[in-house]
Amino acid sequence: MIDYKENKMLEKFKGWVADRFTERTSWDGAALIGLGIVILIAKPLAGILAYAAIAYGAWTIWKKEK
Repeated sequence: MIDYKENKMLEKFKGWVADRFTERTSWDGAALIGLGIVILIAKPLAGILAYAAIAYGAWTIWKKEK
């Protein structure tokens, strides 16, 4: 059961989040965090694609044009 103290703390936290939601810097920070997460997730895939690009580039240099 939630007591009065926990409920008051929850309401205070909700107010803090609502205040931050209206600030541009909070949106900037959220965007940077999202970008960082995307980069960390995409990093292994980017490495594989880089090797594929190098291999294909080498193949196009090696083969003779028709």
